Amino acid sequence: MLRSYALTFSQLSDPKILKPLVFATLLTIGSIILVLVLGATAIDWAMTSLSSAMDGWFGKAEGWLRIITQVIGALFLLMIAYFFFASIHAAFLGLFFDDLLDAIRNRHYPQSEWLPPPSLSRSLRDSLRFIILSLTVNLIALPFYLIGWFVPPIGLAVQVLVNGYLLGKEYGYLVGLRISSDSSQTGTKFLKEGILASLVWMVPLVNFIAPVLLAGSILHSRFLNTKGKE
Repeated sequence: MLRSYALTFSQLSDPKILKPLVFATLLTIGSIILVLVLGATAIDWAMTSLSSAMDGWFGKAEGWLRIITQVIGALFLLMIAYFFFASIHAAFLGLFFDDLLDAIRNRHYPQSEWLPPPSLSRSLRDSLRFIILSLTVNLIALPFYLIGWFVPPIGLAVQVLVNGYLLGKEYGYLVGLRISSDSSQTGTKFLKEGILASLVWMVPLVNFIAPVLLAGSILHSRFLNTKGKE
């Protein structure tokens, strides 16, 4: 696994990898900013709508209560953005996934058997499916994330395991679509790669290259394992 990560890391300067990575990162940042702005606007609108009623209930304390509510709402939105960053980033990169795989395959395994990329509609469908699945699973795990605010090891462990499984499963599936032999290696087969990528995703700035490292690691693992069996 470490060899697969090292091979991928050595190719990060390849323009064919940098271009989709930059696009996916910009889309991720833009979507998160949009959600934060919309969420903050919704909170402000709700507080304004309830202003007259709250003034009657709390009197002069209404202003302070409004500020406290807005701060809590902002912290909640930031927490949601933090926990869902990995899934959103991975989903957007899925739109450019085949460009990444082609760049890695052409450099390291040009003679290998290779299936054509899926259609744009299928890529969009797969990305949407992964976003919905990730949101659902992470919302279910949200209580454990909240516990993690008071007991950090629990929140960290749950986040790493949940996102590690989701990422390993999804990227294993996407890589399998391009490899004709034994394309069923998904799910827990790449749990270790997913967990390592999930840990990398927690490191500021470095987290932007995590999906590329995961995709390359799985692809290298598939080809290296195939060679080992021959």
